[in-house]
Amino acid sequence: MKLITTSLFLLIATFCVAQANYETAMKNGLELMKTDLQSAAHHFERITAAEKENRLPPYYAALAYINNSWGQHPKEQTLASMIKAQEFINKAEALSPNNPEIMVLQGLLNTCYVKYDSSIYGMKLSGPTTSLYEKAIAMAPNNPRVVSNRAQWLMGSARFFGKDVQPYCDDLKKAVKLFEAENPK
Repeated sequence: MKLITTSLFLLIATFCVAQANYETAMKNGLELMKTDLQSAAHHFERITAAEKENRLPPYYAALAYINNSWGQHPKEQTLASMIKAQEFINKAEALSPNNPEIMVLQGLLNTCYVKYDSSIYGMKLSGPTTSLYEKAIAMAPNNPRVVSNRAQWLMGSARFFGKDVQPYCDDLKKAVKLFEAENPK
């Protein structure tokens, strides 16, 4: 009986230490995102390798790569970041299918591709990206990231076609209120 109790205690203690290590690593990665996106992406890659069943590390790896893809680097490096972002979006999607947060990541990445080369990706990704945001908003109409990114995508499309962006301003105002009301965990 003593052996079983000791073994159970050690198992629980090991789990608690592992959880604390994971949380510390995630916090460190989020801090890195404020100053060094490339290092943050690599940091979340390492967490993804260790936490194979958790969608958050690949989500944040993809987000870091996406944020590193907005044209601040040479085209080859930007393309490499976008390719890596897609890899991690795919991993996150496999762990959490039909997740509106991951749909937003895909929409953001698609926007990076359109910005990277609109002559190639504009027509190819416009329809699928709009559909992705419509699916996400139907699933999570009060998710501030979904509302905000959808509105920004639709505003960009409206500007491109010379249409009024005013209809999307209310969505952005709604997103601000949703962000303010959101309780981070």
